[in-house]
Amino acid sequence: MVVKGRGHQVLPDCSRPTLPGVVSERACVFYGARWMLAAVPDVIHLVHGPVGCAYYGRTVRRKSYRLLSTGLDERDIVFGAGDKLFDAIMEAAARYPEARAVLVYATCAVGLTGEDILRACKRAAGKIGRKVVPVNSPGFCGQSQAAGHDIAAAMLLEHFIGTGGKRELIDNAVNILGEFDIQGDLNEIEDLLSQLGLKVNCAFSGRASTSAMADAHRVRLNIIHCRRTGQTLADAMRERFGTPYLKVSFFGPAETTSAIKVIGKFFGVARVEEFISRANQKAESEAAPFLQQLAGKRVALFFGASRIGSMAKVFGELGMEVVMAGSQYGCRGDYQEAEAKVANGAVLIDDAHDKELAELMRKQRPHLLVGGTKEKYLAHKMGVPFLVFPQEMGPFAGFRGFVNLARQTAGLVSGPVWRLAHG
Repeated sequence: MVVKGRGHQVLPDCSRPTLPGVVSERACVFYGARWMLAAVPDVIHLVHGPVGCAYYGRTVRRKSYRLLSTGLDERDIVFGAGDKLFDAIMEAAARYPEARAVLVYATCAVGLTGEDILRACKRAAGKIGRKVVPVNSPGFCGQSQAAGHDIAAAMLLEHFIGTGGKRELIDNAVNILGEFDIQGDLNEIEDLLSQLGLKVNCAFSGRASTSAMADAHRVRLNIIHCRRTGQTLADAMRERFGTPYLKVSFFGPAETTSAIKVIGKFFGVARVEEFISRANQKAESEAAPFLQQLAGKRVALFFGASRIGSMAKVFGELGMEVVMAGSQYGCRGDYQEAEAKVANGAVLIDDAHDKELAELMRKQRPHLLVGGTKEKYLAHKMGVPFLVFPQEMGPFAGFRGFVNLARQTAGLVSGPVWRLAHG
């Protein structure tokens, strides 16, 4: 933890394991892989491990996905479960013949026993005539879910991305990297890009079918919307296919305006300023009543690392003061971006647990805490309004998303129930 002050930049320690014995807010590597891959629609997702892992990995970003499991028990751990995995793949392929591939997730149990998953996958692939790909994601093989994002990205690059033949460019097509289509965010971004005459080929991985990934190397531009998952894919695709990329954000009017301008410039689109001016004026007019209620309020942020910087700027545009910005698993680049967008005196924190968050909230006295579901109950017990992010009630991306964010935030902060909590 550090406090931003005047002078040279100081960032919190990050990208390291949690201290032994501390109850961390982090998730495991397996869940990080699920976060990246769960939305891939036309494959079979099979968890090789105890049924509890499948139960844990079924719900991602508050959406429930079909997830199969080998359901390992004590006997399988002792004697091995290679044949059980093979049989499960064959049964799953027979039940879902429309699936284009099978993803087999390795969990802690098979990581500890040394199960030869690759052998079973190769054997099954030869029988069913479809790709059967292991996702080597035992929960213990990294310090947080961030390692699972990297493992999933590497798997997609090796087996799915750019497998569609020669690189014949698709006119005015882009990929969006690190966009998970949360509550309609992707639709807002697509609508903005359509105003520039562009179409989205593939969004990793909110809308990433195997066919779209196979043609991902044919776009003219990759747009990074999430640093953690997007940057790895963008760097690899630029090196392998020569695809250029731009790092942008579609959260908040300022960042959205900047994104549209830089993308429009890349494609040589005319009259971008006129479209931006109309959209900005409409958003400012609709958000104005809510901004009056939020002016001068304090907000604390604690959620996924890659967006703490962009969201800190958005809440500044709402007229709020960001007094804390943190994450369960941020990297140095995430905190550099966040540090540049908060005022002196703001706290930057990595991998905080409940007691630390409670102490910081007592000291910083925010009017709103923004975070994942796990922090909701802590905030409410302390009489502090709470906003879930990633969100649950409509898009936050783009100009219309900014109005949604302003409306929801104002409604939470001005709720009369909080007067009772402090009465």
